[in-house]
Amino acid sequence: MYKIRVLNSEDLDKVLEMKDVIEAVETAYVQYSNGEAKLFPVISHEFEPGLREMDIKSGFLSRTGLAGLKMVGYVADNPDKRRIPALSGLVMVMSIETGRPVGILDGMVITNLRTGAAGAIGAKYLARKDSTRVLVVGPGAQGRAQVHGLVKVLPGIGHVRVAGRDPAKLAKYVDEMSSIYGNVAFMAVSMDDLEDSVSSSDIIVTCTPSHEPYIKKEWVRPGTHFNAIGADFSGKQEIEEDLLPGARLVADCRVQTLETGEMQTAFRKGIISASDVAEIGNVISGEEPGRSSQDEVTIFDATGMALQDIVTANLALVKAMERGKGSLVTM
Repeated sequence: MYKIRVLNSEDLDKVLEMKDVIEAVETAYVQYSNGEAKLFPVISHEFEPGLREMDIKSGFLSRTGLAGLKMVGYVADNPDKRRIPALSGLVMVMSIETGRPVGILDGMVITNLRTGAAGAIGAKYLARKDSTRVLVVGPGAQGRAQVHGLVKVLPGIGHVRVAGRDPAKLAKYVDEMSSIYGNVAFMAVSMDDLEDSVSSSDIIVTCTPSHEPYIKKEWVRPGTHFNAIGADFSGKQEIEEDLLPGARLVADCRVQTLETGEMQTAFRKGIISASDVAEIGNVISGEEPGRSSQDEVTIFDATGMALQDIVTANLALVKAMERGKGSLVTM
């Protein structure tokens, strides 16, 4: 028999901080790009397109000595019909040395934090350092997590616009985020007013499940940085593909972005090639350049990697063990 530590959402809220997660995810990116970590093929299935979906992402980090997976279920009408979140899931971490699972954790807290950290890393290495104005498209959990990450790496951020289709959700977002960040001005805008918001923003975060691009090339001003978060499945797209040529393109995982990320359409149409896309791990390590000028448009495509979940989960497990948090289950 052996014991597994189980951490629920409350446990994770007590042991994880965004700044620590940012550091952990950076190490995962570097290990992946230098060949010390691998991803297994993603398993995805849409039971009902746009409504019900399942994803399993897995991989391992040889230097860290961990393997793991995350299983996520998405049901779009859960909030309205069942009053439960649209997303739910679990992360499991396994020791490569012993082959035994060491922890099972709530997948949504891990996902929100590690994806918020991913966006922070993208902006840290690609956005202009003087960036102050942010547009977030999508007022959900990830729209919040992205801001939590951005303010950690760009303390000069002073204005955040949030766009969406539901006025009630936008109002709730503005109220909640304003109470957390008193020095940042939050404002809701409708999707019909995106042009002005896009053209006046330094950083644009796209985090919707859209299958149709809603950011037009002609709206984007020189020097803008994008964190493309929402496209993580075949057919999803948030940015017009014609914007990509000439922009600095960086992905968490080149293979994933060309297959299921924001860059899939441009790649499929032959507008960009695989060699046009750098990996953020190589930018962090200095092997590849990031932003080349103040006027360059930069796009970071965070498709999501199991490695981010594994290192974030391991961080939580270590801190939980130190602080006596969570439950030990004998197997």
